[in-house]
Amino acid sequence: MKLISFVLMSVLFSPAKICVTTELEPRETQKPGQIETTYDDKQDRTIVRLTPLQISGENAQYHSVYIAPSFTYPGRQFKKPDTVDFEVQTVVKTKLKIDLYVVFVVDGEKIFLSSGRRAVKHPVPGQRWIGESLVFRMPYDTLMKIRKAKAVAIKMDGVEFPFSELVLDNIRTFASSVNSSEN
Repeated sequence: MKLISFVLMSVLFSPAKICVTTELEPRETQKPGQIETTYDDKQDRTIVRLTPLQISGENAQYHSVYIAPSFTYPGRQFKKPDTVDFEVQTVVKTKLKIDLYVVFVVDGEKIFLSSGRRAVKHPVPGQRWIGESLVFRMPYDTLMKIRKAKAVAIKMDGVEFPFSELVLDNIRTFASSVNSSEN
């Protein structure tokens, strides 16, 4: 009942789009940092996605934080996207804040992006935790800044989550696929 109240209040008082889903894809079936390319027959579009990479474990009010950027193009013929959907997946210890404030920090530069947001019920099977998925509409040029950056972090709710070199390497590989015409 509390979740329903939260979702209703969130829809009424938040400019972000909020939906509720049941679970994130099981992490055991994914290889972190793998680039997956799938074609959707029904919508005649190709989806290129970096499988979720963990950027943080236990930290303040978060159990974990993952990122999973993706982009789509019509049909099967590669077309460089104007924007990338940069998803941030969290599992939280406390109630979700309606007015969550998120900023990307790229080599010290603060970058603010619009996002869609949805609650994720039972993101970890067997736990009564809640999660959320925030999808940021990242311009192509911003992804290229991240690709070239020495230091990248996401700040949420006053907590900074720096990207490790391994995470940055995976994002650089993904960013190269955005430039590629071989997908």
